[in-house]
Amino acid sequence: MKKLLIIGCGGVGGSVANNLQEFVGDQYTLEGFLDDNPQKAGKECYGHRVIGGIDKLRDYSSEVAVAICVAKPATRRSIVERLRSYPNVTFPPLISKHAYLSHNITLGKGVIIYAGAAIDYNTSIADFSIINMNCSVGHDCTLAKCSTLAPGVSLAGFSYIAECAEMCINSATVQGTRVGENSIVGGMGMVICDIPANCTAVGVPAKPIKYHE
Repeated sequence: MKKLLIIGCGGVGGSVANNLQEFVGDQYTLEGFLDDNPQKAGKECYGHRVIGGIDKLRDYSSEVAVAICVAKPATRRSIVERLRSYPNVTFPPLISKHAYLSHNITLGKGVIIYAGAAIDYNTSIADFSIINMNCSVGHDCTLAKCSTLAPGVSLAGFSYIAECAEMCINSATVQGTRVGENSIVGGMGMVICDIPANCTAVGVPAKPIKYHE
């Protein structure tokens, strides 16, 4: 079996580690965690050792698979950019065997899809996106790079979730709406018209309440 390293010791990393066979079957064995928090180095996390920081990947001369299990989209994107200089690193998609994926779906590298997610046809899920438990993604949707759907999110057909955008728990979109880059839709928010980039939107209907850089 190939070696797999998980970046991040938080909830996403814990879910993947505790249910690894559900995600990858017998293809990979978990080597351990990588985390840049020096207080975690050498400790045990979810039954596996924290080997050290991300730069420990330089110690691997042969190919090694990595799962970026970090919930915050902007942090995930910064890790992706950092790992461009590591040519021996690969990023397998982690798809729960308890998720439903229709035919004619495009999946990028490093995608994580949890149990209970249902994804309809003609949907594109770009690199390093995370779709959490019990999400419903309608037909012809687009999830751009490093976007995140929290548990229970529902996207109507032709929705567009831009790069590093985040839909929080039980939020939803109506058909054909767009959530802008780096924006956050708060829990239970209902998107009925486009949400601009770089903002936090909440409510029913969801409206921006603050903007951020």
